[in-house]
Amino acid sequence: MKKVTLIIVFFVFGLCLAGTNAQATILTFDDAVSGVNSYGFDSNSDSINDVIFSTTDPHGFGLYGPGSNMSFINEPGLEGSASLSPALKVDFLIGAVDYLKFGFALSYEITDGGATFDVYDSSDNLLASAFEYALYTYPDGTNLSDYPEGIIDVSFPGVASYALFNFDSIHTLTMEDEERDTLYIIDNFEGIFGVTEVPEPSTEVPEPSTLLLLGTGLVGLAGFRRKFQV
Repeated sequence: MKKVTLIIVFFVFGLCLAGTNAQATILTFDDAVSGVNSYGFDSNSDSINDVIFSTTDPHGFGLYGPGSNMSFINEPGLEGSASLSPALKVDFLIGAVDYLKFGFALSYEITDGGATFDVYDSSDNLLASAFEYALYTYPDGTNLSDYPEGIIDVSFPGVASYALFNFDSIHTLTMEDEERDTLYIIDNFEGIFGVTEVPEPSTEVPEPSTLLLLGTGLVGLAGFRRKFQV
């Protein structure tokens, strides 16, 4: 019985090693279009967007950004009204796993404000929640950034189906901007998207690296079999 169990364990282990090829993706929004209400990303090159950012802002996304004097934002990014709730949503139509990370900035000097990011599974269960203050940074090591900014980096169990962004819209008003809304911008959105998809059966010859990993599992199996037969 022990021998059968060990055979199964090592076989599965070898298959897992051979099939592990998940890689993180960073979205820089360089191809985003101003004035539209959604931005899509095709994570598996099947011509179907399976990561979709959306906003209810009637003006759609802006792409102007905060300029180059920032630590976490490299224009363009996704920009919109921070007063909406949620301000932004991202749907992972074939799932996201492990972690999500992005930089953000707000367009005004704020008081104890920042960004909240909530990650949910397909049953609307909260997998993770993170809040980060928007603060001025030193992009060149000496001078302050033009706008307050931050990074959100959150890990979670299971498979994420969607996430919601909310941004604090409280800011210090002046005569010039008292009727203007606080804007947010996000950039460099990073994560592992689309890895929960079931692949099509393949008739291709396994790559040498795959064969090597399977062979490693079989070698380990042989060693354990000898040990338990003594």
